[in-house]
Amino acid sequence: MRHVIGSTAPVPPQSRPGREGFTLIELLVVIAIIAALAGILVPAVQSAREASRRSLCGNNLKQQGLAIHGFHDTKQKLPSGGRPPDASTIRCGVFVYMLPWLDNNALWQAYDTSVTWSDPKNLPVTSVRIPTFECPSAPRHSNQLDHNPDGTTGFGTGIVSVGDYGASLGIDPRLPGAVTGTVVISGSTFNRADLIIPSVSMTSSATGGFTNGMLPKNASVTFQDVTDGLSNTIAIFESGGRPYVYQRGVQKNASLTTAHTNAGGWCRPASDILFAGSSADGKTIPGAFINRTNGYDHASENYGASGYPAPYGTEGSSQPYSFHPGGLQVLVGDGAVKFIDENIGIEVLAALITRNQSGKERKTTFGGL
Repeated sequence: MRHVIGSTAPVPPQSRPGREGFTLIELLVVIAIIAALAGILVPAVQSAREASRRSLCGNNLKQQGLAIHGFHDTKQKLPSGGRPPDASTIRCGVFVYMLPWLDNNALWQAYDTSVTWSDPKNLPVTSVRIPTFECPSAPRHSNQLDHNPDGTTGFGTGIVSVGDYGASLGIDPRLPGAVTGTVVISGSTFNRADLIIPSVSMTSSATGGFTNGMLPKNASVTFQDVTDGLSNTIAIFESGGRPYVYQRGVQKNASLTTAHTNAGGWCRPASDILFAGSSADGKTIPGAFINRTNGYDHASENYGASGYPAPYGTEGSSQPYSFHPGGLQVLVGDGAVKFIDENIGIEVLAALITRNQSGKERKTTFGGL
């Protein structure tokens, strides 16, 4: 028996304080609650991070839109990549001409337009990574660079920095034959082939004629030539992961000598996009779907004196593609950034790519995409 200070009365044993602690069941319940909260929190954090990355990507496109408008205000025409049809010629991508309006005037001043983008004189410029040309959601491999198909060192030897965006050249002439059936727009029924009429062939796009998109190569197009309206015409697509080939979010092969598309370098006009779509699994181009693959795989083909085998030749072979869930972002002519659902009808997107449709080639809008 113990005594309370100041009292002679003993404290009964049953009134002594007991030892406190968790039972095994209580501990298991706490662990289960923590695991459940973690299961809820982790996806929420990942979703928030992707939302932030998508916002940064959209800001990149907005900056590119300001550059396009700044170029047009100064030059009275839209920027255009220069790309003769033959191999081993002087070439310059559209993004190179936009550098002064993207706070990169020093790089523009150091670039020599009298030689091609892969010339040793230009490599100190074209090997520079530019954040405005990189989507933060796109994967980055160690020292990811694009190659020169005209070079002698092989495809796996990269020399220039990559970008995740491509100027919209227009519609691949193979697309109408790949998409059949009819579509209803504004209550009227049209044949899909009538909605997707290319202005010139893939070959002539590089020989002086030019395609029906907003930023064709070798051209002097103005805002006035975009008769469908700047707010309804796509200027730039996302096209991430190049020159590696991705299909349905999966990298086809980690070796560029095994799988690659002819595109990627932000300085290359081959990185522009001639829209063709793909099959649902992304393995076949053209087709009725978008965002299934970022480009055609040239791994089993050799680049010769006239480029790759037909139909690409010296043309690039990438397609619209992003690593954002459910679709991709585009820049339209008025400078706005829109998100395109990957399940959009191919004929609707084709109508938004061409700049000067008429007659049965009905133009839709971005409302509800």
